[in-house]
Amino acid sequence: MFRQRTRLEKRRKGKKRRAEKPEAFFGRFINFPTMIHGIAKISHENVTPLLQQAVIQALYNLNESKEAYPLSVADHAGTYDGEVTFEVGIADGASFNYMDKDTLQKAYNLKPEGEHSVLDFLVIVAYRYLRDGKKISLNFDHYILRFSFYNREAEASLFHSKGTRRMPLDEFMAIVIRRITKEIGHMNLKPVKLESLKTL
Repeated sequence: MFRQRTRLEKRRKGKKRRAEKPEAFFGRFINFPTMIHGIAKISHENVTPLLQQAVIQALYNLNESKEAYPLSVADHAGTYDGEVTFEVGIADGASFNYMDKDTLQKAYNLKPEGEHSVLDFLVIVAYRYLRDGKKISLNFDHYILRFSFYNREAEASLFHSKGTRRMPLDEFMAIVIRRITKEIGHMNLKPVKLESLKTL
């Protein structure tokens, strides 16, 4: 997990570049795939900037959080007591910036682009389970999420870029949506309605 976090941090800090990347790419992944593995459609009655902030804060809070999760392994019948840990980065052109406090503030300053605004995130899911008193790590899953904001509507498009899909896509999407719904409540915004959720 630390290795993956270091990679995201290095992408954010890096060495001094000869020329700064255009700020216009912050929040948007320029290589977002055309094929997606899941999509959630949401209706709402909030102004887009506030809903966008709720999504940003929810993904920030998801970063480095842990949840209990039963895990199965190939050489054992049944499941082990396990946990998942999430790591989140926000897009910056062709890479992703680790979601620390500085990046959070920068993301908060993003302005919606007219009637259609987009935010892209990388979410890495790490798995660990307890076996004979030892915590054992399993292969990670990498997800790229695109949130598209419209007037009274929003979409979350999901692409699974790496891993074995140890956590089903609909479960992953449900966790993200649950976090967003919780943040909307904290911000005293109007509730959102999940209209549909489809995964491949």
